[in-house]
Amino acid sequence: MFDAFGLSERLVREAYWVNETVFWRPSPEDETRIIRTGRVQDTEDGLSEFPHVIVNQARLQQYLLDYMGRSPSRLEADYGLEFVTLKVEGSDQGEGEHPVVVTLRRPSDGTVLTVRAKYVVGCDGARSLVRDAIGAEPRGDFANHAWGVVDMLAVTDFPDIRLKAAIQSKDGNIILIPREGGYLARLYVDLGEIDPNNRDAFRSITQAQVIETAQRVLHPYKLDVRDVAWFAVYQVGQRVTDRFDDVPEGHASTAVRAGNRAGSRLPRVFIAGDACHTHSAKAGQGMNVSMQDAFNLGWKLAAVLQGRSPPDLLHTYSAERQAIAKQLIDFDREWAAMLSAPLKTSPDGDGVDPAAVQRYFIQHGRYTAGTATRYGPARLTGALTHQALAKGLEIGT
Repeated sequence: MFDAFGLSERLVREAYWVNETVFWRPSPEDETRIIRTGRVQDTEDGLSEFPHVIVNQARLQQYLLDYMGRSPSRLEADYGLEFVTLKVEGSDQGEGEHPVVVTLRRPSDGTVLTVRAKYVVGCDGARSLVRDAIGAEPRGDFANHAWGVVDMLAVTDFPDIRLKAAIQSKDGNIILIPREGGYLARLYVDLGEIDPNNRDAFRSITQAQVIETAQRVLHPYKLDVRDVAWFAVYQVGQRVTDRFDDVPEGHASTAVRAGNRAGSRLPRVFIAGDACHTHSAKAGQGMNVSMQDAFNLGWKLAAVLQGRSPPDLLHTYSAERQAIAKQLIDFDREWAAMLSAPLKTSPDGDGVDPAAVQRYFIQHGRYTAGTATRYGPARLTGALTHQALAKGLEIGT
């Protein structure tokens, strides 16, 4: 995907390369101290010609904005606008050249703008107003666990500060992600269960409290934080929206069978990213899967707008990507639970075995590397009947 936008060379040059992942757990001799119990290759050989890299999300967004600005359209993002309302005119099928009417407001001066569009994509986050406007509903678990995240410059004797690490201790858990540039490290720090009777209490947790928790988890190693570049606390809940476009359930298949005849219902409004699915950041799939949503929808919109494909191609977006989102939520629910669960202290005791965490990570390596997407048989994908005829790595997308 990034290579298609001419970004891969810059990413490979500037990003942190994730070559290995290490695992830490309490020492059997002294559970107040953590020890390294595993060191594994992060991704299998031959999986891709590209390495697994980590780069700041804002940096990547700037890469994409620069590419957009240099494109033939010289397109620029128009920030400072607030979504107000959306409706599809003409009929409930969205007939006409520009049937989607969107009202926007500029908060700086209160100016109200009206935009008419052929298609609209809402990438407006977990509290998406575009999602509300099309009557789509997120379904799943409410947030039940809190985490703190901090990008820090620190002096430490922890030996794996420049390696991706899953750290479990009697005082909590940390996911450590080295940042590009060679100096900063990001810590995802487990803050425990959310009180169902006071769901907003976690918001009062301070930066100092998160750092103090991290220092306890890393014992006996020292963590002297000299500067914090970014800090946040957030809640983890796994939810998937019931559909990713404005076609009511049951109408999409009718439209496909109708072959675009009058009366068929075609999608005009779509959602992508956090508006579609919310989950923890533990597997690093939030931005990755969201960009795959947008890439999937983007080429299809381009093909329809340029007249190379019929409009009913757009039905495949929700069908394909919602199934992937459900898989992501199932994976994240299990992975986040393993990282947040108390450690098993005896063979017959409750809790999670740290060795099982390492095995689970290795088992799902292709998934976290972004190469495990598989679409079921449908309009664009056939069954695997003759897959054995293809030699080498399977390409399932």
